[in-house]
Amino acid sequence: MSAEMQNSKDEEIIVIPPRTDLKDRVLKPGSAGGACKRAIKAAESAIEELSAEFDDWMISSIDELLSKLPQVHQDGLDSAAGEEVHTIMHDLKGQATTLGYPVVAEISDTLCNLLEKTPDVSRISPKIAELHVRSIQTIVKECTKNHDDPKANAISLGLRQMVMKILKHEFERADQQ
Repeated sequence: MSAEMQNSKDEEIIVIPPRTDLKDRVLKPGSAGGACKRAIKAAESAIEELSAEFDDWMISSIDELLSKLPQVHQDGLDSAAGEEVHTIMHDLKGQATTLGYPVVAEISDTLCNLLEKTPDVSRISPKIAELHVRSIQTIVKECTKNHDDPKANAISLGLRQMVMKILKHEFERADQQ
């Protein structure tokens, strides 16, 4: 088949056939004289170098959350500051696991669920948001990054249970109205 064709308007169309040899280009364990192992080591090394940046990003996010708390306490979680807290927590929920903080992602998800599912955000105490932020701060400062830290897991579970009770109460209250 020719790579060039004519369409009904006499314009030239170029067809580029897709490559079919990509499968042959993939490094396989034990092949290419250790190239696969070298590629994996290079990737691990790059991640290790970026790890400090991950930690800095996490600390920066925590600092930003802490700076929003006074305004949230004053204006409530349904305010602009409350929305900013929700946005930061949503970002943490999506990125913390990738950055090596899976329990932080769980805690962020817990607060996001509360803010997204509660019938009336104005009824949620700003102290709940502060508890989540300070819990994240503690985990980043004092706990290991993985799921093996009993203190981090206990904090996450406790917050999740608390939020479930709040949501249950708020839904029951909304149903009664």
